[in-house]
Amino acid sequence: MGSDVFPDELRAAGVTPRELEIFWLVGDRLHNQEIADALHVSERTVESHVSALLRKLGGPDRRAAPNRRILVETAERLRALRDAAALPKPISSFVGRGREIDDLRRLVRENRLLTLTGPAGAGKTRLALRLANSVTALPPAVLVDFARVPPGQSVEREFADALGLVAGDGEGGGSRARIRAALAKGRHWLLVDNCEHVADGAAALLADLLATTRGLHVLATSHGPLRVAGEVVYEVPPLAVPEEGDDPAAVLSAASARLFADRAAAVSPGFEVTSDNARHVAVICRRLDGLPLAIELAAARTRAFSAAELRTRLDDRFAVLTDGPHGSPARHRTLEEALDWSYELLSGEERLLFERCSVFPSTFDYDTATRILGYPPLSSATLVQVFPRLLDRSLISRRRRDETTEYWLLDSVRQFAHRRLEASGTADVAREQHARHHLGQGVAALSDLCGRDQAAALRWFGHHWADLRAGMQWALQQPETTVAWEFLAGIGTGWEVLGARGELFDWLGTLLDEHPFPQGSLGVRAAITCAFLLDYQDTERARRFAEQAYERAGSASARDRALALLALGWTARAAAVEQGSEFEVLERAVSLFERLGDDWHRALTLFRLGLSVPDTSAALTRLADAADLFERLHNPVKRSNCLFHMANLAIEDRVRLDEAATWLAEAGRLAGTSGNEHERLHTELALARLDQAREDHTAAGPRFARLLSEFRQIGDLRCAARCLHGLGGAVASAGDHGPARRHLAEALEIAVGLGDRNVLVTSLLLLADADHAAGRSDRAAILLGAAENLAPRSPASPEPPLRAVLRERLGPAGFATALATGRSTPLTALPSL
Repeated sequence: MGSDVFPDELRAAGVTPRELEIFWLVGDRLHNQEIADALHVSERTVESHVSALLRKLGGPDRRAAPNRRILVETAERLRALRDAAALPKPISSFVGRGREIDDLRRLVRENRLLTLTGPAGAGKTRLALRLANSVTALPPAVLVDFARVPPGQSVEREFADALGLVAGDGEGGGSRARIRAALAKGRHWLLVDNCEHVADGAAALLADLLATTRGLHVLATSHGPLRVAGEVVYEVPPLAVPEEGDDPAAVLSAASARLFADRAAAVSPGFEVTSDNARHVAVICRRLDGLPLAIELAAARTRAFSAAELRTRLDDRFAVLTDGPHGSPARHRTLEEALDWSYELLSGEERLLFERCSVFPSTFDYDTATRILGYPPLSSATLVQVFPRLLDRSLISRRRRDETTEYWLLDSVRQFAHRRLEASGTADVAREQHARHHLGQGVAALSDLCGRDQAAALRWFGHHWADLRAGMQWALQQPETTVAWEFLAGIGTGWEVLGARGELFDWLGTLLDEHPFPQGSLGVRAAITCAFLLDYQDTERARRFAEQAYERAGSASARDRALALLALGWTARAAAVEQGSEFEVLERAVSLFERLGDDWHRALTLFRLGLSVPDTSAALTRLADAADLFERLHNPVKRSNCLFHMANLAIEDRVRLDEAATWLAEAGRLAGTSGNEHERLHTELALARLDQAREDHTAAGPRFARLLSEFRQIGDLRCAARCLHGLGGAVASAGDHGPARRHLAEALEIAVGLGDRNVLVTSLLLLADADHAAGRSDRAAILLGAAENLAPRSPASPEPPLRAVLRERLGPAGFATALATGRSTPLTALPSL
């Protein structure tokens, strides 16, 4: 320590700059004459300054060796402090944390003990070092690192070593007194790192030191609070994660992505976030919860894997995220070791609860955790004691929403805990508890979902969909599928409010392909549910399930019989059925629901009746009546759906387009406030069709392209075909007949699989138009024949313009032959013509 550094302790004692120079030379054990020669002063001058130093620092007589020794020991101690204050220098860049640094600068000035808490790998130490190197309002920080101290052992030796206390500094009260004395004079700032495994000893020592000194400030890091009087706790959050997207700038606006890019470029020079890999980088950062250690370990793997390949390997992240840099603590060389460090510090009850918490795939509240996880050997009373300890160890994360606290496990933490739960052999019990609770709650929410408090029910389903998904995964793995069917059929027609989701069709596929169908009343409701859901994808199959439900409902309850009639009418698609016309079947269902006092299903049936009326004006009137009834039932989702269908009818017939825009504005608002994604997509689809009806193909085309992928994702193939119709029309308007035909042929292929007559006919007519525009009149006439075979033209109706043009182009005989070919060609062969 040179003469340019003036320790607070010496300045406070009144030591002058010349005395400071002599002080350091005395500390180097130089004699007075050697000091005089070095400073070019007389020996008498040196003696005078030494005497002054002894008076100021506690020694009355410079000639007494023990007293001169005070100066030597003080110099050695201050040198040790200086050396300790030379904090470790980072060898990689510091990324992000600007807001945290600003917060912490203020807190560290205003509070004597500030503790940074957070889970393993959150970057607490790196943040603390960054803060210590940037704060100028406090003395240079001295690092006291407890990483090497075995759990539960005394921390006083580590303190003494960090402070440069040498001879006679054994453990016990003497050591504590010397530490206290060393910190009693002047101002000191300690960075006390890695307290979690010695928290009790560290807290006791810090409480003593803070109470007996005035100039001491402490910045500590730990998994949880130290619980010392006056402590301020700052939870270090994970780094911000990006939204999924292909824009590199948007992805790199998140600190986690910048950290990944920086570390990846260090191990794989030339690595950049581009439009090709931005989405993969975003997903990696999101799946790793923005946890700095996990992201750095993942970035190191870019030497071997592309971002896309790395993304796919994160399901086995503990095998992938290994081999941290040499020189880092052993617990930071793999993600699993970092988490295991925390796990080993838990008691038996804490480990058991931590493991059980892994059954929650998303957020949960305390009451739900108590109901699901409080089974032997844990009880509700035990959870009250143990749950806060897991919070204090940062193994459970939390946030406040108004007056509600939400809890969750970071994904890496959850996977670690679930591996331990699986290893214990008790995972299936915990998963069953979780599954039965949430699937049962979903069915219980049906009455609210259909009107009483729809907004709350939709929020519940949206918030707990990950829990329902996990519950169904468990239920589908059981040899007995009753629980799975009770959930799906228990919601039943309520799926019309919740909207289609791709997972629903996966679940149905598993149940229908691999398990026997349920019997009794559950079988009736299961068949009805299949009819409603499969109507989005395969109308013929949906129809068969409706007929099965009707057959089974003969001896069932009146409500089940009414629902079976509704399913028959719902799937008829204007075809005659043995039980009567579609219209008659639905009218019978309306009467039954009215007698039962079931207004929800009566409204749903009236809505379907509106769609079955061939006259557009009459259909719009019926749909408007159904929309008003849904409004009276406090069912904004189905009112939105009615308005969507009203707009669709108006757009198809090119009537009342201004009113259609008004209906869609309300439909969009209702879909937005209810949070129903399916109805939002419906509204956007109709708006794109409205643009197209007004000849605005430039606006419509991109919207159809985006909606196509979204409808495919949720499994609504009917609307996916409509998007392809729109895309075909948009590119055809620009004269691109080749791409237009490809879109329309794909729509026809979907329509064939879907089996929906209306979509089939529309697809065939649009494709015929495209072929005619491209000069393929023969093929256009074949497609026209296939369309007329599905929907025969009334002799009294005027001839469509395309028909007349094709007859003239091909001649009467050629036109008749092409029509006949179309009528006889199997539907499955038409897309490949």
